[in-house]
Amino acid sequence: MLFVPKNIGCTIVKGGRELKRPKILLGLLVTLALALSVAMTVPVYAADVLLTKAVTPLEPNVYNLTDTIHYVMAIINLSTTDDVVVQVVWDVLPDGSPGDLTGPPTPYTLEPGQNATYTCDWEATRTGTVVNTFHASGYQITTPSNEDFNEASEKSSLVIGQEVGGTASLVNKVRLVAPWAVLLGCAGVAALAVLRKRRQA
Repeated sequence: MLFVPKNIGCTIVKGGRELKRPKILLGLLVTLALALSVAMTVPVYAADVLLTKAVTPLEPNVYNLTDTIHYVMAIINLSTTDDVVVQVVWDVLPDGSPGDLTGPPTPYTLEPGQNATYTCDWEATRTGTVVNTFHASGYQITTPSNEDFNEASEKSSLVIGQEVGGTASLVNKVRLVAPWAVLLGCAGVAALAVLRKRRQA
């Protein structure tokens, strides 16, 4: 009587020859595991939400110290089928302080294609490139589960001049000197014209 071990991958001796039992069970287990992993994988999609941020006027986007920068922000629902619920909005000014936003109070719902607009002002207190950041978070109503979002949008501007408490900025100096330079130029031209007439006479 021939004894056949039940271990997977064992060697069977029969008639002086060795036969290898196929690893069918192991293959089935691997295939089943792969199928289950694919079936249980849930794709993660980003909510169809866009944040925009700009200044008004758009140009030249260059300011003097103590000028007021006017920011305009928008939250846009880009979806054509799903609503978006905006739960929290906040703004971080270039100096790190929270911005005083003017716009719809949260929470609220944006239907497909709708948008919400906010505004915020900041008096420039530092020079160089300054960055304002607008944030919004919430979720998009989807099936089988809602899709969360937490987005941010930045806007950079250039502030020129001396720091607060320093001397007048270069731009202000030019503004003060320019009219006098033009006046002196006109006076010089007039004096040359009079001198030329005298010589001709």
